Amino acid sequence: MIETRDITLKYPGGKGIFDLNFNVAKGEVFGYIGPKNAGKSSTIRVLMGLSHPGKGSATINGLNCFRKAAAIQKIAGYIPEETSYFDGMRIKEYLNFITRMRGSVGAKKTPLREALIERFELETRGRIEYMSKDMKQKLAIVTAFMHDPQVLILDEPTDGLDPLMQARFLDLIIEEKHRGKTVLLATQMFENVERTCDRVGILNEGRLVEQDDIIQVKAAEIKSYFVRFEAHPNLEQLKKFGFGYKAFSDRDYEIYCQGDRIDVLVKVLSHEKVLVFNSNTQTLEEIFQKYYHKEEETA
Repeated sequence: MIETRDITLKYPGGKGIFDLNFNVAKGEVFGYIGPKNAGKSSTIRVLMGLSHPGKGSATINGLNCFRKAAAIQKIAGYIPEETSYFDGMRIKEYLNFITRMRGSVGAKKTPLREALIERFELETRGRIEYMSKDMKQKLAIVTAFMHDPQVLILDEPTDGLDPLMQARFLDLIIEEKHRGKTVLLATQMFENVERTCDRVGILNEGRLVEQDDIIQVKAAEIKSYFVRFEAHPNLEQLKKFGFGYKAFSDRDYEIYCQGDRIDVLVKVLSHEKVLVFNSNTQTLEEIFQKYYHKEEETA
């Protein structure tokens, strides 16, 4: 549904995006991850036809993103990193304006639009210039979803939302995925990725350093367990099965375990008298930092 081929967009000063190749299948949520200024928004501007790459091409549903931008906007929902509005408009006027821009000639107050307004508690009576940052973000969400698009291109969509609204938004993404929608989610918020995404593309300094299934990424995480033994444990058994550890005392240890080897660790520890067993799991952010460091080492 979304495909990029060798996209390169270079800015003065040397920054930009370089040789990007990725695709997003129908019904898939693809997490586009990276630190600030990694190139996420530049990629999305190419996908929405707002920037023309110096090299390569991008398509959405088979349509060229630059030449067929108007057609794509009718089938895609887009939330930019920074939203801008016509300050002189009332909120309802703006929603009606966007509806007309997309070529819709039916009723303006569709059931979907009204459901989104209610779900995100969007106040529609006032003028846009008086809206708070979180209310403007809610307006961006309603605008992006209200025409029931096939594809969703979302750039930091939960920025400025309170935790309750963030949770409602993530629920909406999961619902849309179950309906077969295709989603590209660009974010620095790794908890959003863990909850919603099927695959991730990890971007650093304009280049994709990794693409992988979210399950495989999480399997690569190193979990640590704080363990208190009744007596000094058999450390040779931990070494034999490849588990690292750090000793705090003769009985207190932090043991390191690959995400998919917990069953082996449990078997090893079954021969010991364990008094306390607490887990301390890496975040996806810590996992992604490893990819960044790996890229630096091989550069």
